[in-house]
Amino acid sequence: MRNVQVERPRVALNAQLLRLNEGYRSAGIARYIYHLLCELPKAAQDLALDVFATEPLAPALLPDVSIRTTRLPVHKPLARILWEQSLFALSLQNNYSLLHSLAYVSPWLNRTRSIVTLYDLSFYLYPEYFRPFQRLYLQIGARASARRAASIVTISESSKRDAVRILHVDPRQVQVVTPGVESDFFRAVPQTALENFRRAKKLPEHFVLFLGTREPRKNLPNLIRAFMQAKRAAKLPHRLVLAGGRGWLDESIARTIQELDAADQIIFPGFAEQAELPLWYRAADVFVYPSQYEGFGMPALEALACGTPVISSNVSSLPEAVGDAAILVDPRVPEQIADALVRVLTDEQLSFELAERGPRHARQFTWTRAAQLTAQTYRRALGLANPLPVLNHASF
Repeated sequence: MRNVQVERPRVALNAQLLRLNEGYRSAGIARYIYHLLCELPKAAQDLALDVFATEPLAPALLPDVSIRTTRLPVHKPLARILWEQSLFALSLQNNYSLLHSLAYVSPWLNRTRSIVTLYDLSFYLYPEYFRPFQRLYLQIGARASARRAASIVTISESSKRDAVRILHVDPRQVQVVTPGVESDFFRAVPQTALENFRRAKKLPEHFVLFLGTREPRKNLPNLIRAFMQAKRAAKLPHRLVLAGGRGWLDESIARTIQELDAADQIIFPGFAEQAELPLWYRAADVFVYPSQYEGFGMPALEALACGTPVISSNVSSLPEAVGDAAILVDPRVPEQIADALVRVLTDEQLSFELAERGPRHARQFTWTRAAQLTAQTYRRALGLANPLPVLNHASF
């Protein structure tokens, strides 16, 4: 009897925000997309995946993924939006069984069954932090995409609650797919490597680290106020290092530094290369993430994986990301952040306990599980059986 080869359902993944070499634009969403695509082909072997990206990628970066590109200049936001909403939408018809839009908005002209990923809803909750066109496009596009989607993916339970509350979607329609952390990369590094890194970057022996794009919701003015309070209260020898690219609406940072006469206590090293992230985390005495709102908060989890004590906001998704492995503070109260800094930097036992808890907690989050849950979401949307069990956190 002849073997009959059954054609696999075709899934289109719109990954236009995948960037691997564009400074701060290669952080956050781009890294989520990249690591998901690394694992997804193994988790979705019964599906044919076509990834639509801005530019061709070296086969070694994503060896098991079919990459499709356009000649149009879609690296420019307006050109990307016009392409997504017209030519791309028309090309999907009759060619794909499912579309996964990996960043907030699906094409309005699309008639293919769809899934959309909502990383957060900050453009609804903090509209003042967005440029008018960007805010309007995301608000209108995300609402329309969510209502038409067969399923919605969020990266935390917190973002799921926001989607249900703000967009009025059925909670059964939302699948939480938390990010993973690469435990073989984010880990302790040799002391010699740290000393060489400090010398190369001209870093002080003791410092407090923040790492992320400088934008309003990162709450850096309150971190600066808290750091200066802690430094005075406990006579700390530390400096504050604010690593990461400059984003938007960050003028309040300069005003706060000037107001507190803190310029000589703060270091701005610029964008931190991906390959150097474990060195940044391990070189710091404590990592502080005082954000007002996050879809998940990957830097805090990465620091935990490296064994660095973490102080984190107690709002939005951050308690999910750090669990009981970090000290949680109210980001609106600089005194709370300052008190936590003094405790961690003067209590060796507390610092040791936090450093021990971090890697254990971080091991719960894997990209393998994220890919399995994503593939399961595809099959559910297509009405297919799920052939593989999904790893749960208790498996680690």
